[in-house]
Amino acid sequence: MAQANSAGPVSRGPALDQPVSSVGWRDTVARSLLHFDFDFDEPKSFTGAVSSRPFADLEFINMACGRHAAYRDASKINQSQRPEYLLTLQLSGEFRLTQDDRTAILKPGQFAFYDSSKPASVSSSDDYRSLCLKFPKKLVAASGEALDELTATRLDADSGLAPSVWALLSTLSETVDSVSNVNRYSTVSSVMNLVGAMLASQAGAPAPVRPEETRVSLLRRIHEYIDEHLGDPELGPQEVAGAHFISVRYLHSLFQESGTSVAASIRDRRVERCRIDLADPALTHVPAAAIARRWGFKGASHFGQIFKAATGLTPAEFRHRAGAGIR
Repeated sequence: MAQANSAGPVSRGPALDQPVSSVGWRDTVARSLLHFDFDFDEPKSFTGAVSSRPFADLEFINMACGRHAAYRDASKINQSQRPEYLLTLQLSGEFRLTQDDRTAILKPGQFAFYDSSKPASVSSSDDYRSLCLKFPKKLVAASGEALDELTATRLDADSGLAPSVWALLSTLSETVDSVSNVNRYSTVSSVMNLVGAMLASQAGAPAPVRPEETRVSLLRRIHEYIDEHLGDPELGPQEVAGAHFISVRYLHSLFQESGTSVAASIRDRRVERCRIDLADPALTHVPAAAIARRWGFKGASHFGQIFKAATGLTPAEFRHRAGAGIR
């Protein structure tokens, strides 16, 4: 049985939020992890604490608590939510996970994962502490049914790719706030390639490979992503490419075929959104600079230059003509 030092020093993780009692534990876990029902050996003395850090499509969750059990049946599963896997790295204490008629008992230096779309039960000892990575199943979906045979199975962090995964997740959980927005999606791609390869190797499946996708459908998804993130001033080719697990070079090639560029497409979409808002009578009280910020422009002067180059009018002139009904 692997001990904590088999995967190197076990990180104690980032500082946790303020501890809560058994009364508030249900809501705390539901906000950060999933919905469960709970049983406590000693409800009056129980305390637990959680910290949750989102990172692009991932979420790092650190947890420390006393002895208790938790149950997640069909009534707790929201089928409208995206299906996710939760990979638990055991840092201290003991953890028991049951799903799909399997039970994994974890000691420090071991980990396991489970499926959010299926019933599960867990229990922890006193002095329990863990790091959990929550991620969409689609990021490792290429392994298909092979991973379904691996839920609630103990993985030792001392062989194959497991030591690298353990070290990477432990380090990243402590440094997520220092990674720039531009680099987050490309980092997620690298992390999930390694996690997916580790899980696939444990399941005896080929390493996950992203299914082939036509350039047309991929470009459609990229345009949808850009529209959804126009308000992010850091939106640019690197973030867009990382979010779709493609290289920046390949992204540029997709846009070149349509006679434009990534940056130009983002700029034109932002200008169009600003045009719509500036012409809206219900928004006449909103300053043009605020509208510009809403759609991702970093400064009023830069916005004014871009807008006039695209429309031939300053934002104020455009708004005046729109209000007067002048075309």
